Amino acid sequence: MEIASWRPLTFHKNQWMISIFPPTDRHWSIKKIIDIDWDLFDWDIKESWDFFDNLNELFLKNPLPNVIHYNENPTALYADQVHFSNNVYLSCTVTVNSDNVLYSYMIRTGENIVDAFNVNNSQEVFMSSNISSSRKVFYSNNIHNSADIWWSANLYGCTECIDCSDLQNMSYCIKNQKLEKAEYFKQKHEYLKQKGKSKNMILSKNINSENVDWIGIVWSSDVENWYHVINTNWWRNLFAMWSSSWNKHMYDFLNGWAFECSHFYWWVNAGGWDHYYCTVWCGYSSMIFYCYHMNTCSFCLWCIWLKNKSYCIFNKQYTKDERYEEVDRIFTHMEKDWQLWEFFPWSMNPFYFNDTAAYLIDPSFTKEEVTAKWYLRRDEPIKVDIPVGSTLVSTADLDQYEWFDSEGNRTINADILKVVIQDEQENYYRIIPMEYKFLVKHGLPLPRKHRLERMKDNFKIA
Repeated sequence: MEIASWRPLTFHKNQWMISIFPPTDRHWSIKKIIDIDWDLFDWDIKESWDFFDNLNELFLKNPLPNVIHYNENPTALYADQVHFSNNVYLSCTVTVNSDNVLYSYMIRTGENIVDAFNVNNSQEVFMSSNISSSRKVFYSNNIHNSADIWWSANLYGCTECIDCSDLQNMSYCIKNQKLEKAEYFKQKHEYLKQKGKSKNMILSKNINSENVDWIGIVWSSDVENWYHVINTNWWRNLFAMWSSSWNKHMYDFLNGWAFECSHFYWWVNAGGWDHYYCTVWCGYSSMIFYCYHMNTCSFCLWCIWLKNKSYCIFNKQYTKDERYEEVDRIFTHMEKDWQLWEFFPWSMNPFYFNDTAAYLIDPSFTKEEVTAKWYLRRDEPIKVDIPVGSTLVSTADLDQYEWFDSEGNRTINADILKVVIQDEQENYYRIIPMEYKFLVKHGLPLPRKHRLERMKDNFKIA
């Protein structure tokens, strides 16, 4: 609840900008990312103040970026936490040369990814989660080193499988039954016309792992509690972590990417190097304590939005010896106040709880439970600007825009690009050209849910 509530998955219009920060009473000053200066104001510590109050004042003093981009991403203006990627739209945490990513979360080296969660080194993925080193995966979860997979779960080294689960190194299977190649493709053509539009929700299992607790854990060992992790060793309380190599000693986190890293504790959206403690949105840094939005820094405490800095406290530069002396004093004071190793308090969280990963992971949180802990909660629906004169179409009427032709191939009328769709919960969304091309290419149906509802399906711990 404390950690995942710091990962927003919605975008708002705030001060005429598209931003992850919604307008609220806790509103921090924001600026467009292209205008942000990495060298921001420092802060003189108020000894009579709580240390979290000091940090909160530093946040209020400095503007935050409307979204986070770690390099130039000119085709990812409606996305957050983007690294070296292109054509990214309404997605979060998309990294390492990914291209054409829509409505997705945690994509690393992916291409043509739509409505997906936690995808690593894969291509052509739709409405799926926990996918690695695979291609052409649809409505599936926990798929690795596989290709041409539909409505399946827990597959490793498989090709051309439909409605299968718990298989390794198998091909041409439907409902776990192996068929002759010709017969498989004959049945596949008919099967794809009749199969429903929802994702397979078979329970995720652990693959090539030992001494691990819970589900969706791949190529790992000694992992206790949580879901969707790859290449880990000696970890606890994890959700959504992928890595190209082994990592160790990581505890209590959401959303990480790492390369031979170690010693992470209470962190959100961080990766690269080692020793992060109680930190949000930091990359390629080391020895970072209680910091927010840092890049390529080391030995920093209580800092915000710094780049290429070392030995800083509250954004103020110290010598190496000064920094160690001051940190010892601060930590001693925090320990006396029972604050040391506590995460950022609710009063510093600017996001609506029900617009964050916390709510998508567990939508059972009630309004009373959330507000009792003083989290913000959005009661009103998100307002959507619908162009004047737009044609509105309900999801119940989408069949008039798609059909099967005489050869049994799905066809989608391009006029769908001109209308606004309203789902059963009265949420509005559109089909954009990149999405339309993907659906047509793979013979996929038009989505009947808003993108956030689709993302909830991918977040389900099934």
